[in-house]
Amino acid sequence: MQVVLPRSWKEEFALAAAMRREDVLHKEKMARFEAASRQRIEEARIQQKRREQEFAALEAAFAPPARIAQFKSQLDTYDAKTVEALMDNQKAIEIVRQKIDGMLGKAQVLPDGRRVFKTTDGQKVYDEHGLELSRDVVDPAGIDDRKPRWEPYRDAKAEHEQLMQERQELHDYQTKLDDARARIDKGEITQKDLDTLKADIETNAPDAVREKLGLEKPKPDAQPKTTAPASSLPGDMDALMQKTGHVPAPLPGPG
Repeated sequence: MQVVLPRSWKEEFALAAAMRREDVLHKEKMARFEAASRQRIEEARIQQKRREQEFAALEAAFAPPARIAQFKSQLDTYDAKTVEALMDNQKAIEIVRQKIDGMLGKAQVLPDGRRVFKTTDGQKVYDEHGLELSRDVVDPAGIDDRKPRWEPYRDAKAEHEQLMQERQELHDYQTKLDDARARIDKGEITQKDLDTLKADIETNAPDAVREKLGLEKPKPDAQPKTTAPASSLPGDMDALMQKTGHVPAPLPGPG
């Protein structure tokens, strides 16, 4: 039988001290662990709150469906009036072309085939291309007074040129309307982008379209100062989307 000798008071003291030290170290370790855990939880809470705020800001920046539907309706109206203006333009072009062709058919013809017109005062002669001819080439007195005069022909040519320019402007505006509609259909458009598109469409409408819509001509200082494409989100929106890691779904169209 093994006899266990009682510990001395020094041994008991040392053992008790060791146990207390271990207990203190354990408590300190647990305290540090709990503090670190609380810190992680707090950081996660702050980060989640920041993401929610950024997401809310991002969602608020995108144009609401009602505004998009309203702008689409405006595009349809402007497009319809542009088509009407193009039809009126085509009719006017046909009329002025007939007028020009009629005057060319009745004009004096030079030996080289050029048609010429005497001015109303009978002092000058111009060819069909607007070149003034000297009396060595053709004498105004040699042109029958019943022939078409230069001024009506000149004005008809100028009208035709103006109508062709108007037609090009209308076609360009149609393209602008189509581009705006395509941009809307892609979705994910901010209110800032929508405002830019709307201002561009309204300010740059050709006079023929504005007349159809009953709108006044824009003042010179009403022209947009920037023509930055609205095909992408502003930089701050891109940053928010990268932070949140969220790309909102396309907004639904009307109906």
